[in-house]
Amino acid sequence: MEHNTQKTSTVGLKSCPEDLCGYLLQKHGTTVRHIYEALRGADSVLIGTHEHPDGDAIGSSLALLNVLRLQGKRVTVYMPDPAPDIYSFVPGFNELTCEKPDLSTYDVVVLLDYTKLYRTHLTEQVEQHKNTICIDHHHGNSGETKLNLIVPEAAATAHILMALFEKTDTPITRDMATCLLTGIFTDTGSFMHDSTTPEILKVASFLMSKGARLSHIAHETYQKKELPGLRIWGRALSRIITNKETGVVTSIITEQDLRECEAELDDLSGVVNMLNTLPDTKFAMLLCEYKLGKIKGSLRSEAHKGIDVSAVARRLGGGGHKLAAGFEVEGHLVKQNNVWRIVPVRKR
Repeated sequence: MEHNTQKTSTVGLKSCPEDLCGYLLQKHGTTVRHIYEALRGADSVLIGTHEHPDGDAIGSSLALLNVLRLQGKRVTVYMPDPAPDIYSFVPGFNELTCEKPDLSTYDVVVLLDYTKLYRTHLTEQVEQHKNTICIDHHHGNSGETKLNLIVPEAAATAHILMALFEKTDTPITRDMATCLLTGIFTDTGSFMHDSTTPEILKVASFLMSKGARLSHIAHETYQKKELPGLRIWGRALSRIITNKETGVVTSIITEQDLRECEAELDDLSGVVNMLNTLPDTKFAMLLCEYKLGKIKGSLRSEAHKGIDVSAVARRLGGGGHKLAAGFEVEGHLVKQNNVWRIVPVRKR
C-alpha cells in the first residue's frame, strides 16, 4: 500500500498565479475571519463528520487535521462509523477514531460535510459547547453551530477548505493536497457530475502540482475491487427493477446478501450511479439493509432529467443535493408475492 509521507512545504498558495477558489467565500468574509481567529486561538480541536463517512468527509477531515497538527495543536478526528478501508491511502487515515469524545476537553469543535447535526452522533454535546464551527456544502444544512460556513455552490466540502486555506494563506503540503483532491474527486463522481466546472478542474490541477496523484486516488477509490465487492455488485445488478411509468430504476440488497457475499455497505459504492445510466431513467435508487433493521437509501439523477432527488430524500427524513441524496429508515427488505417491500421492525 502506497502512502504519501511529505509533512512540510515552504510554498504557500500565493505561489499560484491566479485566484483558484476565493470566489466561493466572497459573501462569507466575516465568518471566515471568525473561523480563522477561533482556530488560531485554540490549543485543542475536535473534528467531526457524518455517519457512513465518504471520500469528502474523510479527505476534508484529514486535510484539516494536517493543517492544525502542523500548527502544533492537539487534534482528534471523530467519525461515528469506521472509515472504509478503500481510503486507507489517505494521509492520516490511522488517526481516525470511532471512540466517542468528550467535547468539553476541546477548545473548538469543527463539524464537516454532515448536512444534519444528528448525523454526527454528537448533537447534545455540540449544543452545549460554546465554540462550534460548521463547514459544509449541503444546501440542507440549517446552520446549527455557532459559526456556519455553508457554501452550496462548492463542489465538495474539500473545495470550501481549499478556498479557506487560500484565503488564510495556508501552505499546501503534499499530504494536504492528497486529502483535498480525494474529497473533490469522489464528491464530483470522479469528475463526471455536473459540479465538475472549469474552476474545479483548475483546483485539481493545482493540487496535482503540489504532489497529489490523481491516478492513484482514482485507482484506490473507483477502480480497485475486491472479490466481495464484485459479488455484491452482481447481486445488485441482477435485481434491477424498472418502472416505465415513473422512470425510476431501483435495486435491492438485503442484510443476508451482504453476509453471503462477505461484503459491506461501502462495497456498493458506485452501484447507484451505474443504475442511473440506464436509458429513460428519471432517477435511480439503491436500497440496502446494511445491518439488521437499518435500511440506507441512495438516490441519483442528472441535471437534464429535471428531478430533485433531495426532495424525495427529505420526505423520508434524509437530504443531500438535487442530483445525489440519501436517507435511512428502519425496517427489513422482504420479497412478498414477487414484490419487494419494507416491513416494520418487530418491537420486543
